[in-house]
Amino acid sequence: MADPALTAATAVAQVASGESARCRATGAAIHLGGGRFVTAAHVVDGSVQRLRGVCPAGAGPLAISVAGSVAPALLVRAGQDRVDRGIGQRYLGGEDVALLRPARTLPSLGVAVPCAGAPRPDSPALLVTPQRSLRTRLLPLVRDADPRFGGYLEIPETLNQGESGGAVFEAASGCLAGLVSHRDEDGDRPPRTRLVPASVIVRFLGTGS
Repeated sequence: MADPALTAATAVAQVASGESARCRATGAAIHLGGGRFVTAAHVVDGSVQRLRGVCPAGAGPLAISVAGSVAPALLVRAGQDRVDRGIGQRYLGGEDVALLRPARTLPSLGVAVPCAGAPRPDSPALLVTPQRSLRTRLLPLVRDADPRFGGYLEIPETLNQGESGGAVFEAASGCLAGLVSHRDEDGDRPPRTRLVPASVIVRFLGTGS
């Protein structure tokens, strides 16, 4: 019998933004069907480049690649970020999410389906990025201290550079539980990677024009 999470993993592609090597940001893009891809907003909205302070062109051209085939991509919309001194970058409503559409058809990909409800804590899961697939587990929702910035799911893993926008699938059903957002760098506890929950992704997509 096919593993639902491994089948869903075929929905993950790679995305890149920025013209020059020092201005480039890379991550994952998740195919939701109909030529729609979601990724972490900070990979494609120019914020990585702005925070480096050396890339005046911002994100520059975007591209999605699948199995070596590369297509230019259009940024349809992205969540709104805010950078606060001493805290860093956060997204209103926790929407570190962007919607992309490739300019041409890419090789066949699977389709990720967001989970309909919140996962049970400690549910087995599969992290999928352009770099790796890793069995893990889902931790409870964490609320930001400021309610304007929503909340995140977590997994007990260390996020590597280039893995933002990756997918975390529930192992049992293969549904998309969350999108990789950022590391939680609290030094007082074991490593955590924070995810934009499926419910936030669905809300973000539903509020678009």
